[in-house]
Amino acid sequence: MDNIKILSCMIFLLFSTACSSKNNWPYPMTPFFAECEYEGKVFVDKAYLDRKRAGGCIKGDFKYYDRGEPVLTND
Repeated sequence: MDNIKILSCMIFLLFSTACSSKNNWPYPMTPFFAECEYEGKVFVDKAYLDRKRAGGCIKGDFKYYDRGEPVLTND
């Protein structure tokens, strides 16, 4: 019975961390960079937001790539 409780707890923690929508990037920074494949341009942060508001890529959709976790320091 204890094994079932532990297993249930582990599954709950796994799903809760995997489904989290919070990211560590401050606004307006994005946790990804977007590429317009046919245009050969890459957009991040404010440039991506501006381009998305303007209608996105001319041909096709954005391809998204992960930027990893930010390293924010007060140097």
